[in-house]
Amino acid sequence: MNQEVNYENLKYFIESYFNWSMDYADLENLIEEFKNRELPAYVEGLTQEIEEINELKIWDRVQEFIYLYGQRNLNIKKIERMIELLLTKLHGDK
Repeated sequence: MNQEVNYENLKYFIESYFNWSMDYADLENLIEEFKNRELPAYVEGLTQEIEEINELKIWDRVQEFIYLYGQRNLNIKKIERMIELLLTKLHGDK
């Protein structure tokens, strides 16, 4: 990666929930599971990271990040949808 992206909460989410063994179709349920199981500080941390990614629109760097930590090769459109879904689900039911 050009400039190192340091999203520890996203890294944890990818490694522990949305890893290579999970199907992309399960993403919505995985986000809910994360919200219900993790401490509020981690949920808030992931929310902040996702908001930053959405603002910066650094899709190519996020694509590399997801491949590095989740062994997933997602196209840019899927990454954009993933970020949108994360934003929607993380902001809901607060």
